[in-house]
Amino acid sequence: MIRQAGDCIISSLGFTSCENYGAVKAGRSGIAHCENRMGLSEPFMAALIDREELRDRFAVPGDCTDGYTPFEMAAILSIRGAAAQAHVDLSGERTLFVLSTTKGNVHLLDPREGDGYPPGAALLCHSARRIAAFFGSSRVPLVVSNACISGACAQIEALRRLEAGAYDCAVVTGVDMLSRFIISGFQSFHALSPGPCRPFDAARDGLNLGEAASTLIYERTDKADAGGVALVRGAIRNDANHISGPSRTGEGCFLALQAVMAGCDAGEIAFVNAHGTATAYNDRMEAVALARAGLDGVPVNGLKGYFGHTLGAAGVLESVISSHALAGRTILPTLGFSAREDDSTLHVADRIARTEKPYFVKTLSGFGGSNAALLFHYAPPQTDAAPPRPHIRLHAPDAAAPLGIQACCRISDGRASVNGKAVFAGEDNGNGDFLTALYRSLKTDYPKFFKMDRLSKLGFLASELIFGDAAARSFAPRRDMAVICFNRSSSLDTDVAYQATIQRDDDYFPSPSLFVYTLPNIVAAEIAIRNRIYGETSFCVCPHFDAAGMETAVRLAFRDESVCCVLAAWVECFEGPCDALMALVGRAPSDAVFSAGRLDGLYHNQY
Repeated sequence: MIRQAGDCIISSLGFTSCENYGAVKAGRSGIAHCENRMGLSEPFMAALIDREELRDRFAVPGDCTDGYTPFEMAAILSIRGAAAQAHVDLSGERTLFVLSTTKGNVHLLDPREGDGYPPGAALLCHSARRIAAFFGSSRVPLVVSNACISGACAQIEALRRLEAGAYDCAVVTGVDMLSRFIISGFQSFHALSPGPCRPFDAARDGLNLGEAASTLIYERTDKADAGGVALVRGAIRNDANHISGPSRTGEGCFLALQAVMAGCDAGEIAFVNAHGTATAYNDRMEAVALARAGLDGVPVNGLKGYFGHTLGAAGVLESVISSHALAGRTILPTLGFSAREDDSTLHVADRIARTEKPYFVKTLSGFGGSNAALLFHYAPPQTDAAPPRPHIRLHAPDAAAPLGIQACCRISDGRASVNGKAVFAGEDNGNGDFLTALYRSLKTDYPKFFKMDRLSKLGFLASELIFGDAAARSFAPRRDMAVICFNRSSSLDTDVAYQATIQRDDDYFPSPSLFVYTLPNIVAAEIAIRNRIYGETSFCVCPHFDAAGMETAVRLAFRDESVCCVLAAWVECFEGPCDALMALVGRAPSDAVFSAGRLDGLYHNQY
């Protein structure tokens, strides 16, 4: 069993989980009107952490506190609070750190903000190492950046590694702080409400943003009488529909719900804590998906009216609040909701209620057609009179079966090869011309290519080479394939370009079409949309090409029994030529046995 051992939320509503949960039960919101903030002329509603209090609480005597950004301070404070409950050895070799974030220290790209910080301080892996090192950990943390579902993805990655026995405990921290960069992007989409957001309400008119750091510490235990909240199962699925708009049928959300609900009756679900951003299309999509999954009669709540949309922190924060509610036998109301749409069958919780049911479901959705669902279970410490804990089979029993590389593609130094055979040679000067020339050489007819950023073009072209002649492909829907991407720089190549559009007040032109590509998982989404892949899509950031880390992530993805093959890719294009290695890995044996050694050899052109 993978149970929660400690948690801590830092937000506009408090600096502990108890403070935050108490505020929610009392119906208080941390969202406020913000004007002339962060150099933005347009006012906005947001839930902001008090920076002065954050610094005061962080400056504990004896700690080295120099040089930490508010993003890192909030993460460290959250981990410290959770660890005080869990009593775990954070510096131990058997402890994994997982960081969930969308933009990290992206504000440091602004020279006015980044002065005094070292080069590379905006890299997500740099922040993750600093946060883990604060607690004496020498292990490389796992960084998940998968748009708004990042917090759920981070928990799923922790669950997989704990179940596999690689670690004894996992520290999962979701954190995002707001900046001119982030808020201007959402303003360019006209996605922000001028007032408090109203999740699932018929009159909803947009979201509010928020900032938070939230930590969940999970531990693996075999104790039959261990009580508390356990993470049972998680699933990630893609809409394969659009990079910035949800499927009208809620396909990805429905498939994720279907996966986590297998073996669990809807009658045992206390509530569904939905993503509930209060935007027109997201809330309708979730309502459709929940109805398709047979959950429209289960109480549904959303927490964005209390905290705002906290981006990469949302999945962890809302899991913590919902876990406290489940343990307290409580269904929390949806702040801002008053009336559902006429054609909706959703049972939106609008007042505090009691429950004795043992499960809750958490859903999240985000840009890139990404969707995730988590299933949690609560049981009090067992006694002789207590009923046996329900058992749900978590994963396929053949997760360790041999895997083979069915096809591979390498792009580097202006050259491209497929299965070791050169297919294109050119000159890569870093401006994107090489990618356009490679695209034209494939004679592919896909006009959307020209709208993509460099990172997405690189991944798209590698996948085209892997799958072969487009004219010969069926493009039949694939629900049995996962797409997992890795790199060092996240989306910094596009982040720098977007920062230039908002740098000067006299030349201010934030573009929504550019802003959406400041999420690295969009590269996986473009591949999924092109090839109608409805399976898992995710994005991880690491300090360098890491064949062993890629092998681990791929093998763990096969623990989802629906997965028959994984498209795994290293895609990097920041500050230099394009560099990609993509491999299609399947359960069927092949001459190229899948292993870290094989990946390393392919990357260094040894095979």
